[in-house]
Amino acid sequence: MKRFVMVCGDKGGTGKSLMTRALADRVRREQRDALLIDGDGEVGNLFQFYARLDDKGEPVADQTEGGVVPIRFTGTERERDQLLTAVDLERPFILADLPAASLTQLKQFDGDTGFFAELARSGYRPTLVNVLSPFSSSTRTVREMIELVGNEADYVVAINQWFGDREDFFLWYGNANTAPNPGQAMLREFGGVEIALPKLQAGVLVAIDDLLLTFTDAREDTRLTTPQRSRLHRWMQALDAQLDEVTVYLGLSEHVR
Repeated sequence: MKRFVMVCGDKGGTGKSLMTRALADRVRREQRDALLIDGDGEVGNLFQFYARLDDKGEPVADQTEGGVVPIRFTGTERERDQLLTAVDLERPFILADLPAASLTQLKQFDGDTGFFAELARSGYRPTLVNVLSPFSSSTRTVREMIELVGNEADYVVAINQWFGDREDFFLWYGNANTAPNPGQAMLREFGGVEIALPKLQAGVLVAIDDLLLTFTDAREDTRLTTPQRSRLHRWMQALDAQLDEVTVYLGLSEHVR
């Protein structure tokens, strides 16, 4: 089964791009036949770090092979249509990093084009990945995400531990004074899964971003200190362990769900 994985949400600043970069890094490490799409265009994180470059270090014009295709999903109708045009390439795995407000945009796009029905006709099973912060503006998007596609997609919710531990996510898990978010029950009802996005020390991420390195390259780059590379290695191991739990949902497994 072909997979179309979209990291999406209506709330910005939750860690969506970090999650997509981590997924792209694993796809590259495993040398999978994949198409990567950055819905924020050439200014997006995925494009900045994983685009294919020429000998002068500039992005090549054609990014469909081994690069990142930039589209502005919040731009014109023609630009949004590129998300659907991607299926014509018939790649077994498509990964798209969609911008803030993407759930709202996806709903409109689906209404205009029948996007999810077209994915099914093209043999793609969509997976929507939602990265959560503890705030209500983030946690409530899980219900909105599932209501958008229902049983026609798979769902992965990633709890971004950079924001804190389980107690800090009381608007999601609930506590003595707060009921669990309805999105939790809905996630289980529709067969969705929850994983953790482990915390990466801020200084390590700053160093990687300053050098515009992929995670795999940064792990071996001596411009990072040994403690920085060691912490990155442990983070990648911890995240891989989480992704191993949901490989079928994310198109990282050869087995059909």
